[in-house]
Amino acid sequence: MTLDLDASKKDEKLLITTIQQEYKILAEYKMIESEKLSGIYVIPSYENSLQWYGVFFGRQGFYAESVFRFSMLLPDRFPDEKSLPSIIFQQDVTHPHVCPFTHTLDISHAFPEWRCGEDHLWQLLKYLQAIFSDPVDSIRGIETDKLKNAEAAELLMNNRQEYAARVQENIKESKAHIYDTPPTEDPHYIVFEKFQQDVHGPVLERIKAGRNKAEASQQANGGHATGLSWVKEGEFKPLSIE
Repeated sequence: MTLDLDASKKDEKLLITTIQQEYKILAEYKMIESEKLSGIYVIPSYENSLQWYGVFFGRQGFYAESVFRFSMLLPDRFPDEKSLPSIIFQQDVTHPHVCPFTHTLDISHAFPEWRCGEDHLWQLLKYLQAIFSDPVDSIRGIETDKLKNAEAAELLMNNRQEYAARVQENIKESKAHIYDTPPTEDPHYIVFEKFQQDVHGPVLERIKAGRNKAEASQQANGGHATGLSWVKEGEFKPLSIE
């Protein structure tokens, strides 16, 4: 009887811990949503909240017009341990901070360890955005041998034409597989479809109408934006209007 009670208490404690962790992860997701990071989209897996699916859209510089898929993996006890989340690209990405073998982004220069309550996932994604917008600035003050891709760093500093050519190869390869069949049946995996007027046209028109309404509202409110969101409040529904 005592063993049964002990087991029951352990199960209850585990359940409470899991619920608390899920709440913290949801709070992180809501913070990302409120930041409205341009060109980066992420969503937790339906099956496992510690695994997130993401897509990065380059908007300027070497990585303009890039579309890179990535996974974000959270430590088992996130965010209550010092272990760092991982960002792993699904394809080759030439960048001084991306390992050419594992495709893992090195975030240790910005986050030596994870500080619960101080560091947040939106900041991590903001860092990803910054180092792709200006890769030169991202390696300033860092010794080459401390970078995950020293060869890329050398090209960036000494042969930018070759660096740009390799990045373009990455972009071309990534876009060639953008419509591939998803590697998972997870309903939260971010899927791209070729534009079909009868299917996507009405959605596009609603987005445009919402944008016009938002701009009009912003002007009426003295410049304060109400904006558009890629998810509907309270659920994971893409392309919705706040």
